[in-house]
Amino acid sequence: MKKVYLLLFVLLMSVVLTIPAEAASEKVAIEGNSVLTAKQMGDFVLLKKPDPKLTTVDIYRLADLFLSIGRMEGIRGDIAFAQAIHETGFFQYGKDVSPEQNNYSGIGAVGGGAQGAFFQTPEEGVRAQIQHLKAYANNEPLVTEKIDPRFDYVKPRGIAPYWTDLNNRWAVPGNGYGEKVLTIFDEMKQINLAIPNVSSEWTSKLPAASVYLKADMPLISPDGKTEKILKKGYSYKVFGTLGNNYNLGGNYVIAANSSKMSLYIGRLHIKSKNIDLYKPDGKVHRKMIPGEIVKVFSHDANAYYVGGGYYIKKGTDVSFYKGNIQMLADSPLVDKEGNIAKTLKKGQTFRVYAINGNQLDLGGGYYLTYDKSKHTYTNN
Repeated sequence: MKKVYLLLFVLLMSVVLTIPAEAASEKVAIEGNSVLTAKQMGDFVLLKKPDPKLTTVDIYRLADLFLSIGRMEGIRGDIAFAQAIHETGFFQYGKDVSPEQNNYSGIGAVGGGAQGAFFQTPEEGVRAQIQHLKAYANNEPLVTEKIDPRFDYVKPRGIAPYWTDLNNRWAVPGNGYGEKVLTIFDEMKQINLAIPNVSSEWTSKLPAASVYLKADMPLISPDGKTEKILKKGYSYKVFGTLGNNYNLGGNYVIAANSSKMSLYIGRLHIKSKNIDLYKPDGKVHRKMIPGEIVKVFSHDANAYYVGGGYYIKKGTDVSFYKGNIQMLADSPLVDKEGNIAKTLKKGQTFRVYAINGNQLDLGGGYYLTYDKSKHTYTNN
């Protein structure tokens, strides 16, 4: 498995991101919007250390927590994740703090064997770190419920608005502390953008995913010029990646920015009232409603992840699909051996459960060969 990780991530490193460099010597603010994705952040850790020592959350869900909580508090969650990497040694620990503490930034660990703060869940540990950073960064009130035990010890509030201002403050002695965090972040930016659960060698002419815009974004043409402004509140088809950009077709791209968009790879259909939505810590958040449709951002062998670290377990009572196909003309449906099973009639619409080139899996072991002149595919 480690060899597979290594091979995958070496391939991901083949294209350098186009995000402007934020050198460690520059003044980089603690507050602000993240730009990296949870996939990039998790890939970076696994490239360095394939076995991070975490408790009830995997590295990608942890990265997602840093982004989502950072977004709520107005703090750079992606750089805070780099800080956690620095503090924990790529989540290997081994000093005063143990993985069971869910303490990713050494809060309360003042040396001399003092273990520091304990947090019940990964979410609480991330929230405490983001809150402590906010205490240094500005005077704004907290949006999330306060859990940082040392929040009120930062006096005056806003004394360290830049990462390098944390030198000799977050850690003592802490010469070059902020620079070390930013150096890790700069290295993390070199991980090539990837679409979760989609091969980098996606060959289908159909979209691999969709991106929902939370802010207006420029669409950049292949010659590097702004073609037009894409409006927030709409979803757009994504056919792959180019550097740190999402390819919206014909090599027209938008720059990936986790604070301005969310990328989803399909949807989940809830077929039973017995399906639970779980929090990142494994506790049940609520019951799902039969017939409910939710966006899926990634999945693994056990669960579908639906944003903010929340997930739904895989099972027969949920159905993941990539999009829908409408018949513009009568079309043959074939089985695995290529035998025609039936004819799909013009005007009918079906769910597509997987895409392999121009072969669309319509479920039950039956397939349709995509033809642009005969079919309309939608995934938005």
